[in-house]
Parts: sequence; structure tokens; C-alpha cells
Amino acid sequence: MPDRRIQLRRILAGAAIVVAASVLSACVGIPASGPVVEGPTIDKEVGRPNVYLPEGPVNGADQEQILRGFISAFVGPQNDYKVARQFLTTEFSGKWEPRSSVLVRSGGFSFTSIGENTMTYSFKARAAIDATGSYSESPTPLPQSLTFTFAKEGNQWRISEAPNGIVLSDGAFPNVFGPQTLYFLDPSLQHLVPDLRWFPSGTAPTRIVNALLAGPPPWLQKGAVTSVFPDGTQLTSPKVVLVNSGVARIDLSSEALAAKGRERQLMKLQLTASLSGLASVRSIDITAEGSPYPISDSEDGLPVLQRDVDGRAVVSREGQFGYYANGKVTPIDQLSSGVLSASPTAATVDVNRQAAAVLGSGGVYAVRPGSQKAQLIDDRPGLIPPTLDGFGYVWSVPADNPGAIRVFGPDAAPHDIAPTLPKDARVVSFDVSRDGARIVVLLQTDDGPRVIVSAIIRDPDQRWLPTTLGSPTLDVVGDPGTAIDATWLDELSVATLTSADGITVVTRYEVGGMRSSMGRPGDGIRIVGGNDSDNLRVLSTDHVIQVPRGSSWSSTEVKVDFIATQH
Repeated sequence: MPDRRIQLRRILAGAAIVVAASVLSACVGIPASGPVVEGPTIDKEVGRPNVYLPEGPVNGADQEQILRGFISAFVGPQNDYKVARQFLTTEFSGKWEPRSSVLVRSGGFSFTSIGENTMTYSFKARAAIDATGSYSESPTPLPQSLTFTFAKEGNQWRISEAPNGIVLSDGAFPNVFGPQTLYFLDPSLQHLVPDLRWFPSGTAPTRIVNALLAGPPPWLQKGAVTSVFPDGTQLTSPKVVLVNSGVARIDLSSEALAAKGRERQLMKLQLTASLSGLASVRSIDITAEGSPYPISDSEDGLPVLQRDVDGRAVVSREGQFGYYANGKVTPIDQLSSGVLSASPTAATVDVNRQAAAVLGSGGVYAVRPGSQKAQLIDDRPGLIPPTLDGFGYVWSVPADNPGAIRVFGPDAAPHDIAPTLPKDARVVSFDVSRDGARIVVLLQTDDGPRVIVSAIIRDPDQRWLPTTLGSPTLDVVGDPGTAIDATWLDELSVATLTSADGITVVTRYEVGGMRSSMGRPGDGIRIVGGNDSDNLRVLSTDHVIQVPRGSSWSSTEVKVDFIATQH
């Protein structure tokens, strides 16, 4: 897949913008629950073909063989799960809704007859995907038992009743479903906020646009993000997005006419960003009810994808603080002296190099623009390294009190927020995403390291003051061991540093996706992200910077006091 920012710039540069007005048609945004109704089959799917080609039922198969075949056919979404429907009775075939949900099975399974014509399929599910493509993972796999009823049809067993949705093994799921990123907006309309979705491989643009028009998922609602499409906006009949010669043609319903100049620019930005993951789309053509839909070409002041930080590490070394390169620390103007004044042991620096949040000798400090000296803002005992968001708030919390997160604005006034973190856990680290809409929290629990990602709810009437954390979209207990640190790896992933039995491990968690191992660095005490996995750094117990080299880790032999996080 091409670099998303390059692809987005290419689409924006080549976008053909035309469009305009008429009447309404029924809403086709994908609902939060229930079946998904697709458009006509003229919507050709693009992308890589499905890996699996399942087989249909064989004559004389018994009930268990039919059920096994039906479940095995879930790997073939081609033609609306045509092969899987062959295992169903004629009457039930058209009623079954495979796209209402996906359960991702972990480990083994079993079939049990509970009557003459009824069987159960039992397994443990570690994740679920809803009708909109949103992925959620359980802290521990949950037992599931699905019931199926059978009937004879033409002297052959067929399934006459079955739950909607499908089940895939954790090995098959990433081969059958692929990730697509939708983009919403933070409430201040300054940042694009990504939301990962999963659709059958070869996903058509129609699914992406429908999901975008349906609005943010529940975990990002209630003040975390917004979408500028006027209420009720949908695709018009035939309710599809066609791609011809690289141009995605998007015909919106008349509700879109309510949007004015700036809103239309933001609508275009959301659509182009969300479609930028498809190599087949080079530009977009927006219309409304088949008529021109004027949108200004100006891109001044539009929200951006994740802001890049400097590729150099920001470090404290030998009494200096700044960017490290070629054996030299280059101070950051208007900032380094303020950070050093706090006798720092950890710090987060904003992307504009104007402010910093510092853990120092007396607690948590703030370094504000134009200040040459850090200001002590939180002197509570047992504080962990603070984090900083793009709205100028410093976040602070004592390790042993997860419910005591406090934020400090430019005036240094404290504001308590109301997280729903477990009280019996210890906070090891926390880090706000650069878009300011999400936070990752790493906890130490009796069961092992626990990583949580939640939305940040803000008050627009109080300078976007954080007020609480939303329900987690990621809440996973890792393998038994010790939690050390966590960081944002890129706009859609976080990385944790944990240890068990003397082995230090870096694990990547997609927000709205799966986890994967990133190898075993030497003993580490801190992990710091950058723009992508290539900029990831781990500080060893002897304070030497380690960096990833393919599937392994390598020492840079550069010794520092600490590495700062860049926001």
C-alpha cells in the first residue's frame, strides 16, 4: 500500500470536483447493528482477490459435515457468500445475513448434537467485527456457543436456522478481511482522526463511503470526533461508488446541499483521505443527485494527517537537552533551558518546539512558549512521566492512583478528569495521540500488563478542556509479566515494552486491529515512538539507545540520560 500521505496529496491534487441537487432517497449508511444492505452488483470490488475458494456441499453429507462445510465456506465472501448459502435451505438462504458481524475464533472448537435436528458450535472468540467493520478485542477470549437447526431438502441435509454473521479463525481472518482507514475530524476541526475498519479483501469504495457517511463509531462519539456531512447524507441510487480510470465517482443525496464552503472542503478531505488507501483511486468526482457540487480548491488551514516530528531523537545528555545527531546535542531554542531548569528525568515536547511537559525533581513541570524556566504545576508524590496534548494541556497522574488523572492548561489551573480505569491497577505510562483525540494507558495488573486506548472527551466551551475518557476501544491484557512503557507508534498503532522471565518484548497493537510482536530488544526502561516503526527507540537499562533493524534490535552505542517523546 502506498504511503497514505503521499497518496492523499495525489488525490487532492487531481480531484475533479463537480456536483449539485435534487431529492432524497433512503439512507444507505451502514447501521451500528443489524444487517448491511448492499447496492447492486454493478459495484465491482477492487484490490487483491480473496485467498480462499471454498467448496459447496457434497451429496449424502450428514449434519456435522454440512455444518463444518458451512463454517469453512465463511472464508469465501465472493458473490455475497454464494458458496456458504449452498449449505442452507432454499427458504433460509435469502434470510441469512453474513455481514452483520464477524467473530474471530481463538484455539479449538467443538460440535455437539443437542437434539435430532439441532447442533451447537462452541469456541472462544478473542475479537469481533460489527456491521460497520469496527474491530474490538476482548481482554481474554470469551466462550461462545452458536445453535444451528437442520432440515432435509431434496433428501439432503441443509441448515434451516443459523445465527447471522460469520466466524473465522484468527489465522484466516487477516487473509479474508483487510484493513481500511476512515478519517473523521477532531471537534476543533484541526486534525484528521483515523478509525480502522475491516472489510472483506478486495473491498469496494462503496463500503468505505457508506461507513464514512454513517458517522463515527460509538467509542469516538460524544465529543471525541465529529463529521461534517449534513445529517441524512447518503449515496444516491444505485447507491454505489464507481471507479473508472482511477476516478471515484461519488453521488451524494440532496442533504449534502446544506453544507457550505468550508464544510464542503472538509467533506472532500474526509472522502479523499478515507479512499486514499485504495491504489485504484487517483482522484474523486463529487456530485449531488447527479448535478455539479461546487467546492473551493483552496486547501489553506485544512486539517492534516498525523503531523510529522523531527526524525532525530530528543535527548537529555551530559547536561544538555535537544536533538541528537552525529555525536552532538543541538539545543531547542526557547525550550531547552526551561526543560533543564526542572532537573528533568523525562519529558514530552510538542511538535512546534514551543512547549514541554517535564517530570523533574519536584514533580511535574510545564514549559510554556517564551519561558526560560519550568513552572512546577503538580507536586503530588509518585507521579509518572507526564504527557502533553496539542491543545496545550499537560496530563499528570500518580502511579498508584489511576483515578487521579489531572490536566493543567496554559494558566496552570488543575482540572480533574473522570477516567474509568481499574482502581486496583498501577499506571505505568500514558500518552496522548498527536491529534489529541485518543490516549493510550499502560497498566500493571495482577494478571499482567494491560493496555487501554480510549477517546478523550473535551468541552468546546472551555478551550477544549479534557473532561473524561470514553469507553476503551482497545483493552487487552498481555502475557504475564511486567509493564515497562508504552508509546504511539504511528497514527493507528501503539507499542508496549514489557518483560517476562528476563526477556524484554516490544508488542505492536493496532487501534481497531490486531497485535504483533516487534522483537526483543535488550533490557529496556523506556520506549519512544516517532513517525513510524523506523523511528521507534528503546532506552536500555544502561541508558543506551536501541533501534529496530528488521526483525531484530541493534544498539546505537549512544548513551543518554533519557529520550523525550515528541508530540
